[in-house]
Amino acid sequence: MSLAKKAAAGFLWTTGANVGSRIVTIISTFILTRFLPPDVQGEVYAALVFVQTFATATNLGVGQYIAANPNSGRDVTFHGSVLLLGAGAIACLVIYFGRYAAADLLEAPSVIVYAPALALSHYVDRCGWLPRNILVRDMRFRLVGLRLAVGELTYAGTTIVFAYLGYGGWAIVIGNLVRAGLSLAFLVYVTNWRDYLEPNRLSWATMSKILHYGVPVSIANTFHMAAQQWDNGFMVRRFGEGELGLYNQAYRLADLPATNVGEQINDVLVPTFARLDDSEARKRGLLRAASLMALIVFPMAVGLGVVAKTLVEACYAPSYAGVAPFLTAISVLSMSRSIGILAGGFLQVAGRTRVFAVLDFFLVVMVLGFMWAFSRWGPVASAIGVGVAFTLNVVFIVLALRPEGISISSVFLSIVRPFLACIPMAASVLAIRYALTFVSWPAGPRVIIEVAVGALVYVGSALTIANKVSWDLIDLAKGILRRKRSPAPSNAGADA
Repeated sequence: MSLAKKAAAGFLWTTGANVGSRIVTIISTFILTRFLPPDVQGEVYAALVFVQTFATATNLGVGQYIAANPNSGRDVTFHGSVLLLGAGAIACLVIYFGRYAAADLLEAPSVIVYAPALALSHYVDRCGWLPRNILVRDMRFRLVGLRLAVGELTYAGTTIVFAYLGYGGWAIVIGNLVRAGLSLAFLVYVTNWRDYLEPNRLSWATMSKILHYGVPVSIANTFHMAAQQWDNGFMVRRFGEGELGLYNQAYRLADLPATNVGEQINDVLVPTFARLDDSEARKRGLLRAASLMALIVFPMAVGLGVVAKTLVEACYAPSYAGVAPFLTAISVLSMSRSIGILAGGFLQVAGRTRVFAVLDFFLVVMVLGFMWAFSRWGPVASAIGVGVAFTLNVVFIVLALRPEGISISSVFLSIVRPFLACIPMAASVLAIRYALTFVSWPAGPRVIIEVAVGALVYVGSALTIANKVSWDLIDLAKGILRRKRSPAPSNAGADA
């Protein structure tokens, strides 16, 4: 299989598994709102902000280094494992002893209660980073997708059961622990432990090489995580745990397209681009990936914002009605995030990891700055600041790609037609919603009709307005399906 087809197949596998598992997770989230009010969920999210900050700050960029260096041997991966596990242990100690200070800073006493168990969950999950790094490096994307599905299905079932049994916020904590444990067991089963834990003599030269590459990535990841999590800290401190619970629900929905598509593209393209020596081929691949991604992500993002009111009415408990205005306010998030993820992956392969730290530092400043500036008009207005910040950040990331031959105009031209195809879709959904006001139908059937009409209109408008990229996606899918149905050639092993 060619590298391009292998990357496309990997993207479809990981995205398919991601979308399927996340649908289950979202359904479980809707069910959880029947048992856990917004303030209870907000208490757990406040603790997660604290834990994830130190968890991300200590990842040292090991996973990215291994993915970007596919020919590294077991001695290198063992050094990475030592760095990951050692830094993770330090992070857990800091979380445990620093939870009282964090509770005071966030004005959220729940941090003291939930942080230790969430730190344990993180460390178990961190152990799974080691075998997952190997799967990504070797482009074994089917197993990456299956691992994600196992974890998300486990989390969904566990949280619902324990919430139903009356465990309150602990249901979310227990769900994280069980998901981390089963995901780790799956990854250990499908990989060879020697690939990442076979003892080798430790070398400072190897450690230094990993750290030289990975520390800037780790700093950038920390800032990027801060841009996605510290808004929760701002929300809980400024408006309380109830508003945080509503905002976090909206953010998780708005971020779904970027998480399910954008991040999967990054997982696939980093090792793919790392195998390409031709800079022009990389450039063409980036712009093609941007077009395909926009064709998939943009209608999902715009659609969520348009159907927000009916969707929340149909799926959430009445106490969560406030999710709808938040969701509409930040629906643009996935469009910006997905483009940023794609461009960031290109920078990563180009070895310009230090740029990440600068870009993501300014992203954190913009997110918190715009949230603070808009907060005088209330929590929903404050949330709009998040979308504004991520949109401006994309401009800065693309500007950073100029030395690689990528211009803002080329990226804009690659995504503008998929975006324009979303306009008829949004208009049709608003029109059908207005028409449905004249009938007394429940919210469930109404949201199904809105989504169905929007999807049909988008397919038609995409084939008309974004004809070239639409057929490119169709041809890619057909090629992968044809290969799956055809018998393997006798020299298949040589091509693997």
